[in-house]
Amino acid sequence: MDASEAEEVWIRFPYLTGPCRSMMEDIAESIEQQLGSFLHPTRTPPDVTHFTSPRGNAEGSFILRSGANASQVRFVFGWWIHCKLGTGTLDAATLFVMLGPGNDAPHFMMEVIQNDSSNFILLLDLLPRKDLVFNPDYLKTFYEDTELENYRQLVEKAPQSQFYVPSSLYVRSAVSPTALLFKFRDLSSPHDLHSLVEELIHPTANKVFRTWVDAFDGCHGRPEVEEEEKMMILARDEQIRSIGIEKDLSYLPKLFGQEIADRVIAAIRKGQ
Repeated sequence: MDASEAEEVWIRFPYLTGPCRSMMEDIAESIEQQLGSFLHPTRTPPDVTHFTSPRGNAEGSFILRSGANASQVRFVFGWWIHCKLGTGTLDAATLFVMLGPGNDAPHFMMEVIQNDSSNFILLLDLLPRKDLVFNPDYLKTFYEDTELENYRQLVEKAPQSQFYVPSSLYVRSAVSPTALLFKFRDLSSPHDLHSLVEELIHPTANKVFRTWVDAFDGCHGRPEVEEEEKMMILARDEQIRSIGIEKDLSYLPKLFGQEIADRVIAAIRKGQ
């Protein structure tokens, strides 16, 4: 896949099972529809938009688009990996929108992880950009006064749902109280997976994304973030990028080798 093709299709998730693929590509398309005017075309190098491990047992794609107005949208990225392991196949797919310091709306994060057709993991959240203990008004505006907790509880009640605890303590500390962190198990057939995603998870993901859009749009009607507050938000954002995102990719050298891992991390740091 070359850079022009990556721009044309934005991001595809070819190895996820059908319903999960449709869900992720639907959200990716919604990101394009909502933020297209805020984004540059991707300048991610071709050897990052698609890469393969030296042993040929893994492949992946990383596509980043920087913000045309970095004070509002810093960048968005989508990425996926497909890896054949001794215990089966691992597929992971992520969408992330990192906003700029000119507003204080949460970032958007969505990730799906699969290792077979009978279970999958969902991480879906509006990542807070302020400390929620010290900023109760922020908690109220972006979380308490929305339907996010209702969406989380609705998914939690599904019989196949089990709360998922990320292995990273940093990730656990960075997500919001309304984060959807779930593992779905005992899906005895592809039909069970299709029904669960189509009837519950996909519609809920759309609602969460719509809540994020409203949060982002709502910031445009409020006074611009003051300079001191902007610097604090920027520092927190940098921590999320350097520790949260880059640390989340710490397994890349093991799967793809250090050279490919370095190329992907360099693209994130460059922001293109």
